[in-house]
Amino acid sequence: MAKQVGVLVPLFSLPGEYGIGDIDSLYKFVDKMANLNVQIIQLLPMNAVSEGETSPYSSISSFAINPLYISLDRLPFVAKNIEKAIIIDKVDYKAAYRIKFQVFNESWQGFLSKASQLQKNQFKKFKKDFKKWLEPYTIFHCLMSQNKKAFWDWDESVQNLIGGQEWYKENSLSVDFFAYLQWITFTQWKDLKSYAQEKKVKLMGDLPLYVSKNSSDYWSRPKLFKKGVHAGVPPDMYSEDGQDWGNPIYDWEVMKKDKFLWWKERITWMKEFFDLVRIDHVRGLYSYWEVPDGSLPKDVKDWTPGPGAALFESLKETGMELIGEDLGDIPKEVEEWMKKIKLPGYKVFLFGWGEYKADNYRFIENYPKNTLACTSTHDSESYWEFLEALTDEQVYELGTYLGIKSDERFTLEDIRKRSIKKLLNSKSDYVIIPLQDILAKGIRINLPGSISDENWSKLITIEDSDKEKLNEFSQWITEIN
Repeated sequence: MAKQVGVLVPLFSLPGEYGIGDIDSLYKFVDKMANLNVQIIQLLPMNAVSEGETSPYSSISSFAINPLYISLDRLPFVAKNIEKAIIIDKVDYKAAYRIKFQVFNESWQGFLSKASQLQKNQFKKFKKDFKKWLEPYTIFHCLMSQNKKAFWDWDESVQNLIGGQEWYKENSLSVDFFAYLQWITFTQWKDLKSYAQEKKVKLMGDLPLYVSKNSSDYWSRPKLFKKGVHAGVPPDMYSEDGQDWGNPIYDWEVMKKDKFLWWKERITWMKEFFDLVRIDHVRGLYSYWEVPDGSLPKDVKDWTPGPGAALFESLKETGMELIGEDLGDIPKEVEEWMKKIKLPGYKVFLFGWGEYKADNYRFIENYPKNTLACTSTHDSESYWEFLEALTDEQVYELGTYLGIKSDERFTLEDIRKRSIKKLLNSKSDYVIIPLQDILAKGIRINLPGSISDENWSKLITIEDSDKEKLNEFSQWITEIN
């Protein structure tokens, strides 16, 4: 397999005209990356979230796409004098919701009164083809938008799918509005994916391991999940007490009975949008941290075995190219398991240096071929922030490793460049660099274990002054191919 080089950027972080980066933003970014010979654009999860929620890992559906990513300029049945909300340094989620949902409603009303028979048939077919997840999601989202609280606090008559389906009979137009948004997203993204393929750019998606408790998945299919426990991780570099995620845990014995059909359907759906997929926290499929309700992650004594290779045997049948995010405290048996099932894992260069000093990330020469190498991740500080925080001694140590002589004058910019070039020349099959690391910008996307307006909101702009760095990156890609 030839090395594939990519750039990681959250879609919400791209400049957008309506408060958030969206499909139009991604068209422009595809053009830029294609011109730089970049082969992959890696995105964070695209799943729908509740209003007020910003984390893409806290979705209300493991299938539905966030409607905020819809291009308003490509939306039918709307006037073109739409209010703008251009973001300066952070995503304006409130403005995005206000502007976009107002236009969505205008488009929906236009569809109801002006759609051609062909358009009506296409929408009807979409609803039929994806009814299995679409109907529960749309009923759930509609109920949630009306109730403004978690589903277990709704009226008892709609606290499960059967009751929701009865409610749907009297509220079909309100529910179908959310189906319409998924259809629009689906058709716009299919066009985008075809455009990217013409430009020889692959789109890489992100599959969160868990679903939220307040989600259409848990509401409509509770038998797929264990009761009395929830997900977390033990103490690690991000949290002394461990991270208490609160997500429901799958009942793997139940899922085995139909050969993990729910998971296969999930990956098959993602194939409509992406060419390859990162599975978040993949070690949770080998074994997971099961926290009893009312307890803390640090109180749990050991990992609980997961589905392991059996799940991946089923997922292989989808034909999707998969990469496993295996960061954190990963024991040897998990590494061996990933090798056995031939699932590429991660190598994050900054984790080998500074205060981290994790041996398995330290020396690029030792990175195995079947890996994805990167400077940083969306959960770590950016590489530039990392470099700026190093002591003089740590800077010297890293510079020496990168081939800078002891009597040579150098800057942090020299270290940044050498680091990326060395990663590009590694044996790793994939090298994907966060956009802010290419641009030498100190922008952090998320601080795990924290709740802040700074998380999941940063804008990453490409200025005229950044062209030199982008052209250098393009030249380095050309040199290795």
